Amino acid sequence: MGHFRNAGIAIPGGLAEADLITLDRIIKETDVAEILILGDLFHSGVNYDLRLFDSWRDVHHAVDVSLVKGNHDILSDEIYSNFDIKLHRKYFLWNRFLMTHKPMDEDIQLAGCDYIFSGHVHPGVKLEGKGRQSVSLPCYYFNDKQCILPAFGEFTGKHIVRPNGRDRVYVIAKSEKEPVVVKVDKNV
Repeated sequence: MGHFRNAGIAIPGGLAEADLITLDRIIKETDVAEILILGDLFHSGVNYDLRLFDSWRDVHHAVDVSLVKGNHDILSDEIYSNFDIKLHRKYFLWNRFLMTHKPMDEDIQLAGCDYIFSGHVHPGVKLEGKGRQSVSLPCYYFNDKQCILPAFGEFTGKHIVRPNGRDRVYVIAKSEKEPVVVKVDKNV
C-alpha cells in the first residue's frame, strides 16, 4: 500500500494493517509455527509497509517465515534477513510439495515432488446469477498437477480463470464478516 501512496495513487488507509490483523487472528486460532509466502511480500521498495511488518515481526518472532521471491520482491536480501525471513530464489520443496511464485506450464513433469503450489496470478472466478447480477471472487484453483493460491490481502486484483471440467475451484466469500471457502460445483 505504501508503494501506491508514495506514487500519489489514492487508496484507502488501513489495508495493510487489516491484512496483518487477519494474519494475527489466523496465527492465534491455528497455532501456526511456520508461514510459507509464495512471492510478492512487499510491493516494490522501502515504504510504510516495511515499518508495519517490522512491528508485526517483533510480535511474531517465534513464527518461521519463508519467502519464495516473486517479481515484486525487489528489496535487498539484507532487509529480508533483518526480518528473519528465509529466502528461496525460485522454488522451495516442502514435504514433496513444490512451492513457487509463478504457476508452471501445463506440460510440466513432476520430478521429485507430488504437487505444485503457486501464486502470482491472483485467481478469481466470476459468478453470474439469473437476473444478470454477478460477482467476482478470489479462489483457490486446482488442476491435476498444481494449485494456484489466491492473493492474501484486501487490495489485490483478480485474474478471472476459466476452469475446465476436471479443475476444482473454491471461492472465498464473506459470511457475516467471516471468510468462508465454498466449492464451485459447475464450470463458471
